[in-house]
Amino acid sequence: MRTVKFKGGDTILTEGEQGDTAFLIIDGSVEVSIGEGAKAKNIGVLKSGEVFGEMSLIDPGPRSATVKAVIDTECVVTNYEEFNDSIQTDPARAALFMKTLVRRLRQMNEKMAEMDPHKRGLRERFHEWQKTMQPNENDPPAMIYWYMMY
Repeated sequence: MRTVKFKGGDTILTEGEQGDTAFLIIDGSVEVSIGEGAKAKNIGVLKSGEVFGEMSLIDPGPRSATVKAVIDTECVVTNYEEFNDSIQTDPARAALFMKTLVRRLRQMNEKMAEMDPHKRGLRERFHEWQKTMQPNENDPPAMIYWYMMY
């Protein structure tokens, strides 16, 4: 783990880029947004003690948002390998990152539950698809086994 500093206005992460690091804000604040250009939407501001980029510690891959320093900001940075090592050497810090991930997942679930049912098209389509995947008595045994795997 290392400490890094960003000037206000610096882009720290860019949505879509590959990532394997997460950041714990020591001092300062960052703005989190999704989308690009005129379609960009600010989804929050994070401050000292908060974490961003934590998904890449569990599964390195494309960034889900863009993060910019609002003011001069100092962070502790950890990467995927360091995080895996810290699970044994510094479980409290590893737990902080994992708790953040779980908390944000719960918040997303709450937001989805509050949405207008007519605007939950993808969710409804998924449930409809699941219903069509149920086996029926006319399916051959191999097909029923395939359904069970899903």
